[in-house]
Amino acid sequence: MPFCTIVEFEWGENLDRERFERMAGGTNDSAPDGRLARITGIDDIGARVVEVWRSGDDARAFAEQTMAVTGQMPAPARVVGFNVTSYTLA
Repeated sequence: MPFCTIVEFEWGENLDRERFERMAGGTNDSAPDGRLARITGIDDIGARVVEVWRSGDDARAFAEQTMAVTGQMPAPARVVGFNVTSYTLA
């Protein structure tokens, strides 16, 4: 069953737009195994990363593999994960 993660960051002394853009990486990177979609967005309050995974296990494996890198990032304001009940692309 597909699994979605939403990670939200708020702007502050530890994170600004420029730093987030550097951390979020470019669009040229190859997708990790199991990731079906990735959406990033920035507004006046902060930034969000929405990812859809083939399964919760794929999301968890990626989180474990990247723990050393993400541990150096500012803590997110909110993290949500849930099973996807509908996944439609235009």
